[in-house]
Amino acid sequence: MKPMRIPMILIAALLLCAGPSAGFAATQMADLENALMCQCDDKCGKVLINCTCDTSKETRHTLMAKLGSGLTVDQIIQQYVDKYGETVLSAPTKTGFNLTAWITPFAALVIGGFGVRKVVHSWVRTASAGDDSKTDDAEEPAPETGKYSKRLKDELDRLDS
Repeated sequence: MKPMRIPMILIAALLLCAGPSAGFAATQMADLENALMCQCDDKCGKVLINCTCDTSKETRHTLMAKLGSGLTVDQIIQQYVDKYGETVLSAPTKTGFNLTAWITPFAALVIGGFGVRKVVHSWVRTASAGDDSKTDDAEEPAPETGKYSKRLKDELDRLDS
C-alpha cells in the first residue's frame, strides 16, 4: 500500500499549493476592481466591480495580465493614478485636502445631532411651560363654561319637575 500512498500525497500537496494561489489571485483582482472606477467612454461613474460595459471587461483582462506579470495591487493602482489621475480611485486618498472628504460626513452628523437635540429641548421647554399655564386656567372655569353649565343645570332641573 505504500506505493499507492505516495501519488495521493503528491496530488494532495499539489492541490493545496495550487488552491490558495488561485484564491489569492481572485482576492487581488477583487481588491483592484473595488479600488478603481470604470474609465469607459460613457462615463458611467461605476466602480469597476459593478460595471458591465465592454471597457470594464477589457480593463479586467489588462488587470489580470498585470497581476500575472508579478505587479502588486498597489503598483497597479499607482499606474492607473499616474495615467488617469486621482479620479480613477473609487475612494479619495486619506491625505491632504482629500482628508476632508472622510471627516466632513462624520462632523456633519455630530453637529446635526447636537442641533436636533437643542431643537427638541426647546420644544419640550415650550410645551412644559404651556402645560403649566393650562393647569392654572383649568382651576378657574372660563366664563363661557360657567354660562353653559348654568343653562344645562336649569334645563335638567326643569326636566326633573
